[in-house]
Amino acid sequence: MLTSKKIAALKPRDQRYQITDQSGLALRVQTSGVKSWVLRVPQNGRIVDITLGHWPEVSLMQARAIARQKRKEFELEPCGSYTVRDAFRFWCSKKRGRISSYRDEKIRLEKYVISKIGSRQLDSITPPIVIKLMEPIEAAGHQSTVKRLLMRTREIFDMSVNAGYLQSNPLAKITKVFPVPEVRHMPAIDWRELPIVISQVEALAPPKYRVLFYFSLATLLRPGEVVSMRLDWINEEAITIPAEYMKMKRAHRIPLTPFLISLISEAKRIRKNKRSPFLFPATNANRPISSQAMAKWLHEQPAFRGRLVAHGLRSIGRSWFADNDVPFEIAEACLAHVVGSQVVRAYQRTDFFAPRQKIMLSWHAFIQQCAQCAQLLTQNTDSHED
Repeated sequence: MLTSKKIAALKPRDQRYQITDQSGLALRVQTSGVKSWVLRVPQNGRIVDITLGHWPEVSLMQARAIARQKRKEFELEPCGSYTVRDAFRFWCSKKRGRISSYRDEKIRLEKYVISKIGSRQLDSITPPIVIKLMEPIEAAGHQSTVKRLLMRTREIFDMSVNAGYLQSNPLAKITKVFPVPEVRHMPAIDWRELPIVISQVEALAPPKYRVLFYFSLATLLRPGEVVSMRLDWINEEAITIPAEYMKMKRAHRIPLTPFLISLISEAKRIRKNKRSPFLFPATNANRPISSQAMAKWLHEQPAFRGRLVAHGLRSIGRSWFADNDVPFEIAEACLAHVVGSQVVRAYQRTDFFAPRQKIMLSWHAFIQQCAQCAQLLTQNTDSHED
């Protein structure tokens, strides 16, 4: 069988020749060096060669897909060609490193789609087949999973059309079959309730989770970004997180304040794995603690269950910025959000570090004020009990 490498290595000869691939498909090499795909099929009692296109305009995989389609037209026995798994691999090769959710999307597709229909021919897939795959997932109440699977499966078929492996996408409108999932925002408390929340954290949290809570609240990073924090990212002026560790794939600087410095010092003091490069290391491994650590702890506390999640700490900070007249662009920059169109971002390249230094000082002063209020609340409670 031919491979792309073998095809590229074929040289012209004094006479035209051809190399057979499979099931009647062959590559014909002219004396001029032009390489043409031909398919040999029986027609009206004789053998006919059908030209399918020239290489490299028509790739090996495209030629096989076109040949299979032609054999079906001539009612010949179909043979193996371009499968759903082949299309999935093509999607992986184009999306790896380009979308932040690649790993989760790949695992989800492998589990629910590729494991079920991966070996089937791409042009044999119809909407009812995919709908049948999605129905048990929808029945289990996972509407958001259905939405993501349909979006990515349709994208795989769109890419196959663009690559020439399909004439059209049979799944172009399949998302209309299922209802749009209801959007539910992550639970987060009003920033005015922060003194009460902090008093509960102070009373319930062991030292590691107490520092992790304050650090998450002070930096307003996403949970995965918090736990990935490395000591060598911290200098005298800021914490600088490389782009590959950020969701938006842009380097992010966090201004250091006295409060944040004290949190970093406390985290260093209480960590058990002193040799780890991470600020929040796992106990016995050279890796950080789980990105779900804070979320799991909050969920285990009846006081916070259904009321606050780790990601909700970002919402508390963003709401405080809005109610304290922090300019929109600066507030969004504090949360490492991308603002504006691609054209706007091409011209506006600042990360608002200087104004964010002032804002973060105010934000951290508010957190410390809440902590003081929490202490008063605790003292008043203790006095009342006496």
